[in-house]
Amino acid sequence: MMLDPAITGFLEERISRRVETRTKELVKTGVSLTEEAKQTVLDSAKEEYAIDNWLQFCADKAKGVAFTSHPCKFSHPDACATQPIFKAKIKHMGYLCSGSVEVEEDVIFDTAAYMPIYSFLKLKLADGKECLTHLVEDSPVLKEQFSSIENYQELRTQLLSVLDASNDIQTNEKLKQVYFPVDDDYHLLSLLTPSALVFELKAKVKKLNSSEEKKEAVDCHKRNEYSTSGYSKLSNITVQGHVKSNPQCISLLNKENFGETILLSSVPPQVEKRHIHFPKTDFFKESFRPQEYMRVMQALHKIIKTDHNNLRIREGRDYRIQELIDAILNKMWLVRSVAGEQYHAPTSSLKAHQKVWLLPEKQPEREDSEEWLDRLLKQITSWVIKTYEKHAANKPMIFGEEERKKLVSLLEKNRESFR
Repeated sequence: MMLDPAITGFLEERISRRVETRTKELVKTGVSLTEEAKQTVLDSAKEEYAIDNWLQFCADKAKGVAFTSHPCKFSHPDACATQPIFKAKIKHMGYLCSGSVEVEEDVIFDTAAYMPIYSFLKLKLADGKECLTHLVEDSPVLKEQFSSIENYQELRTQLLSVLDASNDIQTNEKLKQVYFPVDDDYHLLSLLTPSALVFELKAKVKKLNSSEEKKEAVDCHKRNEYSTSGYSKLSNITVQGHVKSNPQCISLLNKENFGETILLSSVPPQVEKRHIHFPKTDFFKESFRPQEYMRVMQALHKIIKTDHNNLRIREGRDYRIQELIDAILNKMWLVRSVAGEQYHAPTSSLKAHQKVWLLPEKQPEREDSEEWLDRLLKQITSWVIKTYEKHAANKPMIFGEEERKKLVSLLEKNRESFR
């Protein structure tokens, strides 16, 4: 029976590569490549990759190929331990974890020379199924393909050893160990890496960070322009190398990913300390802090408590009151600057006139209405008097009528500044 085209193509490719490699070796040694020498090299390669000889090689070396979900070599390249295959019923839970994502097993090799065995087992035949699938199902397709083999079942058993985790469970001193509670006792467990999930994470992050679908949004961001779609990006990614100079000595997936995995940041979030707080209930209680006005209050108190009442004293008093008004105005602008990111309407109990005063979206009303401003100036007057009488000295003093009138007068003078 003729071999499947996929098998024939694989063997022909191996023959071609063997001839090329052997020819280069002969040239380096100075051997003259006569037609006879070339034919000898070709005949040797054809004999090596004759179907019977190739299958026997695969059967003899199959133990050097192991399918696994958790390769131990990710912990240390020289670690030799049982290669487990974890299979669970897939239940999509929204997390990148075992049992929630469908991924293929990784493969490890005792030596890179055994990698063609894996490639052979993963060949897709004419019916669309892999060689390995036919072996697992014990289908008649491969029995017919390998009819020249005397004991097909023995060959099949040897080839399927790539899927068999040893019953003799062994760990290795090069693997990380941890005591972990199991039932009523502690057990020493070996930590292994689910490599397929690690590389699935890398693929998802790469797709998220380099998707062509968001190119327009990224360009808008660079030009500081508005984008209707927006985009997401993961930053602070650490690239971790696993024997990048010889990645196949770790696993097949490691080779295919050039020996690189990624680590997402898992440090606690850094909470930015806010120096400016948008108020939830009252600007003067939450945003305008005592340290921002106490120095002015104390300076004003020194002037008010003096027994003198001359031009210089009055000018000093007016200067301090104006300084206090300026401090309120400066804070007003700072609070307005963070309104967009800190104001949350559902949780806000801010009074209506303060919303008009502080929120950017209220600017039209702020410009056209006078009612909110009248209420605000009255509140400022009341706040200044109460705050002075409470904090200005160890023994509170009454804010005089003359000082109150001056405060009202200066607030009216600065009326438009509060818009």
